[in-house]
Amino acid sequence: MMLRVLLVEDEDLLRLALASLLPDETITVVGAYGDAASAVAAAQTTAFDVLVTDLDLAQGQGPDGIVVANALRRVKPEIGVVLLTSYSDPRLVGAKLDQVPPRTEYIRKQSVRDIDTLRATIRRAAYAQGETGAALPEVQLTDGQIETMQLVAQGLSNAEIARQRFVTERTVEKSIQRITQALDITSDSTTNTRVLLVRAYFQLAGSQSARHKISS
Repeated sequence: MMLRVLLVEDEDLLRLALASLLPDETITVVGAYGDAASAVAAAQTTAFDVLVTDLDLAQGQGPDGIVVANALRRVKPEIGVVLLTSYSDPRLVGAKLDQVPPRTEYIRKQSVRDIDTLRATIRRAAYAQGETGAALPEVQLTDGQIETMQLVAQGLSNAEIARQRFVTERTVEKSIQRITQALDITSDSTTNTRVLLVRAYFQLAGSQSARHKISS
């Protein structure tokens, strides 16, 4: 059976590369789009079996890949879904696990050693019978701890985080302590816990530029 793929990726070079490299004797790309609106519009008239979409479309300035996947699943309930991203966990971009549609495969861009890895993930998504792909969260933290990490990475103080999350500063302090323990982060007189926490966040997010900024 030839699997028809609808591709949504906002990085132009990567979109062009995937559209060119993915097709083989079992996979064809029926459309490649750089934004959510174009993909959703095309899906109304295009037959496809699997949606392959970047999770963090337009760097958070518009609908993300989970929104696109849910929108297209309402129109075409039988399609498979592959979320392609640099993040270890969809919650690192503000998503909640219960928002991820059933029968979704989640693959990190860094783990794609060759195009066959992505082709195999597409085939799993097309024929999936379970609820979600097996690799969903790699980060063993609660939703609240993930949110705290994001706010620390944005440069907010404990007091500002407490106000934004409607908790006490002491709760924020305890949350940060538990996060550092879960991620095995240790500091000494020459290092700052918050700097290490921000660095860990960007490492989990796969952001090379952010890591360089933190370390410079």
